Amino acid sequence: MRERIVITGAGVISPIAAGVADFEKALYAGASGVGPSPLLGDGVVAAEVQNFVPQQWLGNKGIRVLDRTARLLSVAAQMALCGSGFAPGEPAGCDPETGLVCGTMFGSLHSIASFDWSGLEDGPNLVNPMDFPNTVINSAAGQAAIRFKLGGVNSTICAGLASGLYALHYAAEFLRLGRARMLLAGGAEELSAEALVGFRKNGITSPSGVPRPFGAERDGVTLGEGAVLLVMESEKTASARGAEPWAEIAGVGCAQDAHSAHSYDLRAEGAASAIAMALESAGIGAEPVACIIAAASGSRAADEMEARALQKVFGARLAQIPVCAPKTALGESLGAAGAFGALIAALALRNQCVPPTAGFAGETIGGIRLANRSQAIKGEVALVNAFSCDGNNAALVLRRWSG
Repeated sequence: MRERIVITGAGVISPIAAGVADFEKALYAGASGVGPSPLLGDGVVAAEVQNFVPQQWLGNKGIRVLDRTARLLSVAAQMALCGSGFAPGEPAGCDPETGLVCGTMFGSLHSIASFDWSGLEDGPNLVNPMDFPNTVINSAAGQAAIRFKLGGVNSTICAGLASGLYALHYAAEFLRLGRARMLLAGGAEELSAEALVGFRKNGITSPSGVPRPFGAERDGVTLGEGAVLLVMESEKTASARGAEPWAEIAGVGCAQDAHSAHSYDLRAEGAASAIAMALESAGIGAEPVACIIAAASGSRAADEMEARALQKVFGARLAQIPVCAPKTALGESLGAAGAFGALIAALALRNQCVPPTAGFAGETIGGIRLANRSQAIKGEVALVNAFSCDGNNAALVLRRWSG
C-alpha cells in the first residue's frame, strides 16, 4: 500500500492577510488585495503585500541580506514551522530529514536585474559582492533553510505558473521514497517592475486592472505576490508526533503540451490530461470531486483553455460543482499560485465550504459555477489546477482527512 502523505500545517503571507487564521478569515469574507501598488507606483494596480515588515516575524538579525522574495518565503517558513509544532531553532529544525521545496517562476527577479544593471553601468569590479547570492534563483529557498536550520533536501522548482503544484508533487514523492521525514513545500513570488514590464509588453496584463476569471469581459491578468508553505509528512510521522492532518495529498497529474513558449494550447489537451492523471493517481473518477480551485486569472486564452479542459473531464456535471477563482483576491502570483490554491482547497474541505470569488459578477464562460458568496459542499475531494503558458500543466487532488 502506498504511503499516505498529509498536510499538517501551513504558513502564508498574502495580499489579503498574513497567517493561516487571518488569511482564512479574509478569504471567506470576500476580501481583495487588488489595488494601487505603492511598490510599483505610477498608478499600477496589483495585489501587493503592503506594509510588509518581516522583522515582526523574523527579528532584526540577518534581515539586511535578504531580498523581498527571501523575506516572504522566510516569513511563511517561520509560520509553518511554529504552527505545526516545530519551533525554529529546536532540534527538529536541525534534522537532516527536514527540508524545503519552493516553486517559483522568476525567483528574485529584481535582485537579478539590479545586479546585472550595476555590472553594466559601473563595471564588474564595482558591483557589490553581497548582492550576488540573491541573483541565483534558488537563493530564497537556501536563505530560508539556513535561517531555520533545515538540513534536508533544498530544491527550487521552476515550471512557470505550475511551479507551486510541481513543488508539492516533488515533496510528496520524496516523502514516499523515504528521503525526508518532513518537508515544507509551496511557492513564493515577488512583485517587481521587471516582471510588470515583461507582462505588459506581451499584452498579458489587464488594462482595467480588474481580474475577471472566466468572465466574458475579462481583459488580462493583475499581478500579485506572496508565499505559501505547507507542512508535509507521512501519516506515520504525523501520528507518531501527535499531529492532526488537515488533508491528504491524494493524487497529482502533470502534462506538458509543448504548444508554444508563450501561448496556451486552446485545445486543452495537456490541461485535461493533467486533471485526468491526478484523478487516476487518486484512484477516483470525476464524480467524487466536490469543488475546484481554478487557475483562472482573467487571461482570455488561459481561462478559455481551463474551461475547455474542465468540460472535457466533467461534462454536464461541471455546472453543478462549486468553483473558486482566488486570483480575483490574490492576483496572479505566478509560481506561488498553485500553493495558494492547495491551501485554499484544504480550508474548503475542512470547512465543507468553498470561499467566495471576490468581486465576481455576471456570467462565466463554459458554465463555470463561481459565486461572490461562500458555497457549501458535501464531499471529501477537491481539485486544484495550475496551468502555464509554457505548456506546463499540473493538477492536484486533495482528500479531506478522515483517519
